[in-house]
Amino acid sequence: MRAAGLLHHRLPPRAVVAPPTDRRAPIWESACPIATATGGVPRFWLLGAHGGAGVSTLAWLWRRSADCGRWWPKPMSGEARFVVLVARETVAGLAAADALLRQHHAGLAGASRVVGLVTVAARPGRTSAVIRRDLTLYSSLVDRWWRIGWHEPFIQQPLDALPRGGVEDESSTVPKDVVRAGREVAAVVEQLNSDARTEERGL
Repeated sequence: MRAAGLLHHRLPPRAVVAPPTDRRAPIWESACPIATATGGVPRFWLLGAHGGAGVSTLAWLWRRSADCGRWWPKPMSGEARFVVLVARETVAGLAAADALLRQHHAGLAGASRVVGLVTVAARPGRTSAVIRRDLTLYSSLVDRWWRIGWHEPFIQQPLDALPRGGVEDESSTVPKDVVRAGREVAAVVEQLNSDARTEERGL
């Protein structure tokens, strides 16, 4: 199963049906007042599709990110507009991510731009056929998809026992798939920002 990088069979926006109102996330009425775990200005937002998706842990570990509180951010001038959706690999969790992605494609999520989807394992061991099917289906709504495996220490210890902004440290004890995904997301966001600046200059 392919994860990370560009997917080859993304559905065109015109083929996507908007979710019902009660399946959509609200939009912040003003700038999202949340900093990164290290107190900085976020370069991208993590939007949990549901409670327990793993956003708090990833926001703690990924220095350039912040949790936007399960609301779509309302980017103001100079603020981050890039969003990564996060969902647990359960039937309900992936369906919640699907609803938010369809909300975005329908133009009902404000001025945010979805960078991709992160899915987090719900249990150790082999992924079931049902979850593999849903992953293939729902990931077709994004350009980029990252998978995070099951990591028992994340369940067994508090956040402050983990290295804050830990993916920046080469000697970090953070699992390699978490480090790799965090760095790849950050690199994609930097490239998108660079492309936007080039377009603004008319180059």
